[in-house]
Parts: sequence; C-alpha cells; structure tokens
Amino acid sequence: MKEERREYKDSNGNVFEGFLAYPNGADNSDKKLPVVLVHHAFAGITEHEEEKTRELARLGYVAFATDCFGKGIKGNTKEECFALLKPMVGDRRGILKDRLFAALDFVKNLSYVDSTKIGSIGFCFGGLCALDLSRYNCGISAAVSFHGSLDPLPSLENPPTEETEPIKSSIMICHGDADTHIPVEKAVAIMEELRNRQTDFQFISYANAKHAFTEIKFDNCGIPGIGYDEKACRRSWNQTLYHLNEILRGKK
Repeated sequence: MKEERREYKDSNGNVFEGFLAYPNGADNSDKKLPVVLVHHAFAGITEHEEEKTRELARLGYVAFATDCFGKGIKGNTKEECFALLKPMVGDRRGILKDRLFAALDFVKNLSYVDSTKIGSIGFCFGGLCALDLSRYNCGISAAVSFHGSLDPLPSLENPPTEETEPIKSSIMICHGDADTHIPVEKAVAIMEELRNRQTDFQFISYANAKHAFTEIKFDNCGIPGIGYDEKACRRSWNQTLYHLNEILRGKK
C-alpha cells in the first residue's frame, strides 16, 4: 500500500490537502480501481479518517480522505471545530458543495481510478457530506453516513433536474439509536426524502449507540448523548465493507 498527501484546489483557488492511499502498483497499472472518498468529522482530517483510508486501500480500493477546511487547518478545541464548521453547514449549496466537488474531481482525474465506481463515506459532519453528494446525483455509486447529520438540503423554488430525479447512489445510513443529537423526527424525515426520490437505501439504527459511536476518543467522555460503542462501530464498519463490495465491485 502507498499513501501520500495531495493538494488540490476548489473553483476559488483555495488550497486543500487530502490523504490518499492505494494498493502498491496501482499508479503504474492499466487497471482502474474503484475509489472511496472518506469525509472527515468536525475537527478536520484526523488519524481516525486516515486509518479508515488505509484500511480501504489494503482491501484494494483507492481511498481519499477529503479536506473541507483548507490545507493545514484543523480544529483543536470544540469551539474551533464549530467555528470551522459554521460556514460549511451555513452554505451547503455554495461553499460546501464547491469543496466536495473539488475533491470528487481530484479523484476522477487519477489515471488509475474507475470514475464509474465511486463510493463516499463520512463521519458526523462527513456523513452529511456523503449524503449531499448523493443528493446531487454527481456520479456517486455508493454512500455511507456514520452518525451524520440528516438535515435535508436547503430548499430551492426551482431545483435543478438532478436534484429531483431518483438518487442513483445506493445509500446506507448508520445511526445510533441513543443519539440525542439527531432527533427521531429527522430520521423519519430522511427516510421519507429517500423514498420520494426512489433511492436504494438502508437505515440501520444500532441499539444503545450514541452520537459519534465510531470514535474511540469519545469512550467514556462524559458528554451527554456522545460516546464510543465498540459493537456498533464494528458492525457498521463490517456492513459498510459489504455495501461497498456489493455496489462498487458487484460482489454479494
């Protein structure tokens, strides 16, 4: 496996630095591989996202941990993280969409990537990113949200055609049943949204799991509604690998 940090730019010239991992020899082969985007939580790219990226590369995928904040920019405190997040969630159709598409364009232009086999997964804020790319019908085949925000896109009076057509991505939402940060009403609402857009989706709710259940750094953190859950983490990741294998590789 090879790994490297790669710069790319959005349409405004802002510089970002993602974490790329891929099987040995992939960059010198004529064979094109499926690719998986890994979207970070509210702190920016951390060891958590990097390790998931490495694991996917070990399994034969090209994997790219995307950067929504900018090269060298990370949140070190809760306050810093929310400050970085605010403009992203406040302008999902503008700033955030532009940055997500910049990462998508980067991987599509890698010579060893099969641009018809693109997956998109994310954690917390990154889960929202994964879902939004699917909503935009921009060529994503498979998406997974781990304890992500389920808020719909801001409504438009005349949405573009690609946002009214059936969602072409196969979506899996991994949700903590004890996640008090995401009201039950939002879980119900997103399933109705996906039904209305004729989406192939799964919504899995893990018993007793709280928000951020895949993040071991939140084990016994004492923050209400947040906590690592080993069983939910393990099950959701195994189910994700099956989902990606089925959709991106056609294996059941």
